[in-house]
Amino acid sequence: MKKLFFIIISILFLSSCSNELYKYYDYDNLLYAYSTTDFSEKEMKRFSRKYTKIVDSPKGKRKLPPPGTCAEYGYLLYMQGKTKEAKEYFIKETVIYPESQTYVDALIKSLEL
Repeated sequence: MKKLFFIIISILFLSSCSNELYKYYDYDNLLYAYSTTDFSEKEMKRFSRKYTKIVDSPKGKRKLPPPGTCAEYGYLLYMQGKTKEAKEYFIKETVIYPESQTYVDALIKSLEL
Protein backbone atom coordinates (compact mmCIF):
# COMPACT_ATOMS: atom_id res chain seq x y z
CA MET A 1 0.00 0.00 0.00
CA LYS A 2 2.82 2.41 0.85
CA LYS A 3 4.51 1.57 -2.42
CA LEU A 4 1.35 2.33 -4.42
CA PHE A 5 0.87 5.60 -2.54
CA PHE A 6 4.50 6.60 -3.27
CA ILE A 7 4.09 5.78 -6.98
CA ILE A 8 0.89 7.83 -7.26
CA ILE A 9 2.43 10.81 -5.46
CA SER A 10 5.53 10.58 -7.69
CA ILE A 11 3.43 10.52 -10.85
CA LEU A 12 1.39 13.51 -9.71
CA PHE A 13 4.52 15.43 -8.77
CA LEU A 14 6.29 14.75 -12.06
CA SER A 15 3.23 15.47 -14.16
CA SER A 16 2.79 18.86 -12.51
CA CYS A 17 6.19 20.11 -13.69
CA SER A 18 5.93 22.90 -16.21
CA ASN A 19 6.92 21.98 -19.73
CA GLU A 20 5.82 25.15 -21.54
CA LEU A 21 7.16 25.76 -25.01
CA TYR A 22 6.67 29.51 -24.65
CA LYS A 23 6.33 31.94 -21.75
CA TYR A 24 3.27 34.10 -22.29
CA TYR A 25 3.54 36.13 -19.05
CA ASP A 26 0.24 38.03 -18.88
CA TYR A 27 -0.42 37.79 -22.61
CA ASP A 28 -4.06 36.71 -22.45
CA ASN A 29 -5.02 39.68 -20.29
CA LEU A 30 -2.86 41.97 -22.41
CA LEU A 31 -4.56 40.82 -25.61
CA TYR A 32 -8.01 41.27 -24.08
CA ALA A 33 -7.14 44.79 -22.91
CA TYR A 34 -5.60 45.53 -26.30
CA SER A 35 -8.89 44.74 -28.02
CA THR A 36 -11.21 46.52 -25.57
CA THR A 37 -9.30 49.61 -24.45
CA ASP A 38 -9.26 53.03 -26.03
CA PHE A 39 -5.63 53.72 -26.74
CA SER A 40 -4.31 56.66 -24.81
CA GLU A 41 -0.62 57.49 -24.84
CA LYS A 42 -0.32 56.00 -21.34
CA GLU A 43 -1.96 52.73 -22.42
CA MET A 44 0.32 52.41 -25.45
CA LYS A 45 3.39 52.77 -23.26
CA ARG A 46 2.05 50.15 -20.85
CA PHE A 47 1.34 47.74 -23.70
CA SER A 48 4.77 48.40 -25.18
CA ARG A 49 6.51 47.52 -21.89
CA LYS A 50 4.58 44.27 -21.61
CA TYR A 51 5.13 43.29 -25.24
CA THR A 52 8.83 44.11 -24.90
CA LYS A 53 9.06 41.64 -22.03
CA ILE A 54 7.28 38.93 -24.02
CA VAL A 55 9.26 39.44 -27.24
CA ASP A 56 12.71 40.41 -26.00
CA SER A 57 12.92 38.18 -22.90
CA PRO A 58 11.48 34.88 -24.11
CA LYS A 59 11.39 32.03 -21.69
CA GLY A 60 9.92 28.57 -21.89
CA LYS A 61 11.36 25.44 -23.40
CA ARG A 62 12.04 26.94 -26.86
CA LYS A 63 13.42 30.29 -25.63
CA LEU A 64 11.49 32.04 -28.43
CA PRO A 65 8.66 34.54 -28.33
CA PRO A 66 5.24 32.94 -28.89
CA PRO A 67 4.00 32.83 -32.50
CA GLY A 68 2.51 36.11 -33.66
CA THR A 69 3.76 38.28 -30.81
CA CYS A 70 6.59 39.88 -32.80
CA ALA A 71 4.11 40.89 -35.50
CA GLU A 72 1.64 42.23 -32.92
CA TYR A 73 4.38 44.20 -31.22
CA GLY A 74 5.51 45.50 -34.60
CA TYR A 75 1.99 46.71 -35.29
CA LEU A 76 1.85 48.41 -31.89
CA LEU A 77 5.12 50.17 -32.69
CA TYR A 78 3.70 51.18 -36.08
CA MET A 79 0.68 52.73 -34.33
CA GLN A 80 3.12 54.76 -32.21
CA GLY A 81 4.84 56.06 -35.34
CA LYS A 82 7.99 53.96 -34.87
CA THR A 83 8.01 52.54 -38.39
CA LYS A 84 11.65 51.47 -38.50
CA GLU A 85 11.36 49.43 -35.29
CA ALA A 86 7.99 48.06 -36.43
CA LYS A 87 9.49 46.70 -39.64
CA GLU A 88 12.32 45.09 -37.64
CA TYR A 89 9.80 43.17 -35.52
CA PHE A 90 7.79 42.15 -38.59
CA ILE A 91 10.98 40.74 -40.09
CA LYS A 92 11.87 39.07 -36.78
CA GLU A 93 8.49 37.29 -36.91
CA THR A 94 9.27 35.87 -40.35
CA VAL A 95 12.78 34.79 -39.32
CA ILE A 96 11.53 32.92 -36.25
CA TYR A 97 8.34 31.61 -37.91
CA PRO A 98 8.87 31.33 -41.70
CA GLU A 99 5.29 30.16 -42.19
CA SER A 100 4.17 33.72 -41.35
CA GLN A 101 6.03 35.18 -44.36
CA THR A 102 2.95 35.57 -46.58
CA TYR A 103 0.90 37.29 -43.88
CA VAL A 104 3.71 39.59 -42.75
CA ASP A 105 4.62 40.54 -46.33
CA ALA A 106 0.99 41.51 -46.98
CA LEU A 107 0.92 43.48 -43.73
CA ILE A 108 4.13 45.34 -44.57
CA LYS A 109 2.77 46.13 -48.03
CA SER A 110 -0.57 47.38 -46.71
CA LEU A 111 1.16 49.56 -44.10
CA GLU A 112 3.54 50.84 -46.79
CA LEU A 113 6.69 50.12 -44.79
